[in-house]
Amino acid sequence: MNTPPPLWLRLLRLSFGLLMYSLVTSSWAGSLSWESLSTQERKVLQEYQTQWSKLPTDKQSALKRWAALPESQRAQIRSQYTQWNNLPLTRRIALQRKLDHYRSLPTDKREKIKKWQGWIKGLPMLEQQKLRQQWSDMNAAERRKYIQELTKKYGSPPL
Repeated sequence: MNTPPPLWLRLLRLSFGLLMYSLVTSSWAGSLSWESLSTQERKVLQEYQTQWSKLPTDKQSALKRWAALPESQRAQIRSQYTQWNNLPLTRRIALQRKLDHYRSLPTDKREKIKKWQGWIKGLPMLEQQKLRQQWSDMNAAERRKYIQELTKKYGSPPL
């Protein structure tokens, strides 16, 4: 009677098999040819035409996704990127830390924050500006009072 190979050997064989599979499938996938792009995609990506075949597959895929976006969305992304680039380095670092902190929060806390932000965005623009300008200067009691006033005018935040 044959005894099965030890667990470590089975895991090693499985790992090797998965590695070989991933190498074969990724090489079969290959890169995207310039000719496989639509006319619209080639128009958007024309500056990459001469180097297209030399770009890694993941870069080609990312550029193809970029070209598939509507022009209005690409313009908005460019604008936001320009704004980000124009921020002082210290501000960008602070914002990156805030984003990292946000991503580390549990899902339920992130959902509360999203709901709060949605409520804020539903306020009239003047209220949003006032809130943005004054919030950091308010203490906890002033913030509570201000939120109570907003709640009376515009309804409760969904918290």
